[in-house]
Amino acid sequence: MEEFMKRWMVVELFILKEFGEAVSNFLIEQGATGIEEIDGDLDRGRLRTYFPQDGKERKILYALRRYLKSLEEIAPEIAGTQIKTTSLPEQDWGENWKRLFKPVQVTPRFVVKPPWSKIRLKRGQVPIDITPGMAFGTGTHPTTILCIQALEERLKKKGLSVLDVGTGSGILSIIAAKLGAQEVWGIDIDGVALENAGENVEKNHASGIVKLRKGSIGSVQKKFDIIIANIDLKSLRRIRKPLLNHLKIRGFLILSGILEKEKERLRECYLKTELLRWINVAQEGEWVCFTFKRKKES
Repeated sequence: MEEFMKRWMVVELFILKEFGEAVSNFLIEQGATGIEEIDGDLDRGRLRTYFPQDGKERKILYALRRYLKSLEEIAPEIAGTQIKTTSLPEQDWGENWKRLFKPVQVTPRFVVKPPWSKIRLKRGQVPIDITPGMAFGTGTHPTTILCIQALEERLKKKGLSVLDVGTGSGILSIIAAKLGAQEVWGIDIDGVALENAGENVEKNHASGIVKLRKGSIGSVQKKFDIIIANIDLKSLRRIRKPLLNHLKIRGFLILSGILEKEKERLRECYLKTELLRWINVAQEGEWVCFTFKRKKES
């Protein structure tokens, strides 16, 4: 019946185009499933996104209004930005995503696409089928793309093991398998995420390599050649010790979900352990991705 059906809050706002990327990133940080950009007028564009109706709607809208208020200090003309919200049943959300989610070439090798999309691939390209998740996006956010690029760089040697912390849709676990990892573990504390990840792993014929587990990193009882964590700053700081405990000597640690303004704080947080060597930082818009290497024990 309708009253027991999961529903979604649709958020729409007209925003000055020069602030579209910043507002989109803020909405993603708040848990938006993805951003649809719709043409507006010459100066303003219309953004539309979706949040699950789980009791956090008022908190999200309050945070959005505060964020827009802070932008007024930079651009007073942003004042009065209207926010429109509507409620949508789950099946309609799914149909909207079919219209919104288009194939995206995330690197020269990989194209992320919905299962219902038929595309012509160039020679050497590998399609990754991802069904949009119920509480996260399509795997084409800048932080995910940065992580895919980092995995391509570090998985040139075959037979390595990978731990994907906060696997979400499972896209990074699937990519690791496609790049030749011998064993991949994808973990998440969200059961809905893992259910979706399981479907995606199966669709991409990676079930023989990728193992999915519900729980935190503390529940894992082995070490890995590569650990990748595309999560939020607070969580990255909190799980620093277990991440290092599960990383093999000379193994690589890839971290993303970090805004440029946060990067120095996080880099110092990890380097002061004196167990890691900083390899590099990659950036896409406001987002950054770190790669560290575990030092040989003295």
